Amino acid sequence: MELQYVKALKEHGLKISDLPEDAQTGISEINKILKGFTMIERKGLKPTAASIKKLKTLDKWVYYEILDYLHDTDKNDDEMPVDADDVLDDAGLDKNQNVDQLGLQIESELDNLYASGKKSLTIDEIKSSAPKTYREIWENYEPGDENGIITSKYSFTENNNELFELKLK
Repeated sequence: MELQYVKALKEHGLKISDLPEDAQTGISEINKILKGFTMIERKGLKPTAASIKKLKTLDKWVYYEILDYLHDTDKNDDEMPVDADDVLDDAGLDKNQNVDQLGLQIESELDNLYASGKKSLTIDEIKSSAPKTYREIWENYEPGDENGIITSKYSFTENNNELFELKLK
């Protein structure tokens, strides 16, 4: 699925960092939804039609935010129409059911890292000490975006120095 906001960025030679905060937040929510859709598809399921419709609505909203930015207007004064959690709930990604094995394995790797006292790691260190975590981060990595993994126990996110910080929630 090609998103309208991606076309607009390419067409106008823009980077996400050029955009106003509302548009950046909307793009971040879209990326969360797309990552959730990937998780759903890995389970052999498909996102619901309603969740895809909500994704398209959010994409359209971000597109209008970009147009407002380009034309120095404020016609898109509505609030963001949906957030990632609502869409993913509709899509069938119930956070309380069907805990997948990969998630448990990643949390186990993070348990081991935390127990070892290693709280700040490079991507290469993650690759050697937590391969499943590394694979998940790498497959979903977006330059300039907030990258990492958040589990029920840990936040493992990239900082500005290209290090991943492991924190207990």
